[in-house]
Amino acid sequence: MSFTGTGTGTGRGQILLLATTVLLAACPPPATKTSTTGPTPSSLEAKLVANPNDARVNFDLGRSAEATGDTLRAEQYYLRAEALGHPQAEVLPRLLRVLAQAQRYHEALRRCDERLRVQPEDRDTRYVKSALLLALERPREAERELQTLIRQKPADPEAYLLLGRLYRDSAADDKDRAQARALYEKYLALAPEGADAASVRFELVDDPRLQLVTPPPSPPVTP
Repeated sequence: MSFTGTGTGTGRGQILLLATTVLLAACPPPATKTSTTGPTPSSLEAKLVANPNDARVNFDLGRSAEATGDTLRAEQYYLRAEALGHPQAEVLPRLLRVLAQAQRYHEALRRCDERLRVQPEDRDTRYVKSALLLALERPREAERELQTLIRQKPADPEAYLLLGRLYRDSAADDKDRAQARALYEKYLALAPEGADAASVRFELVDDPRLQLVTPPPSPPVTP
């Protein structure tokens, strides 16, 4: 796969859309501004004054700041919560999201690399890393991360679909398109009733990026 033409036009737009999709899927959503459950920002701030080294309070204040769109303040609270011992498995996905929302992709990528050096089986972080690499227009490296996900868990249909869409958006010839089609078909074999199954079937039939210019030869007719 040459990955020519991924930096401009429709291909780049599709890749950035894919990156956004992966980030949203891998990172849990923040609390909504109108949520009536849990402590309010004012009560959390009072608790913070009383005990500034409370990891949970710092974490909850980060979630509150994220819900209001204050990514810088959210980052500061998340980092402090992590330093005070709040579980990284809870902090990191949220920290990655606020960094991505601020388009600080390089910093988010660095955090992914740090996590994966210690926990190479962390699939959510590896998915996010692949998305960040796509957002940074580094498709070859994103391809390697998606291939790693497939090697680690061959029965995961999502990794095949994401890699297939990367190949679809980068296809330069029939060989590339055939690779993309094979990955789409693998997704359907693993998840015939999956959330994306209907759209995958449609794309296989109607998406021009997946249609072979030279159709494969028909099998010989048996007399």
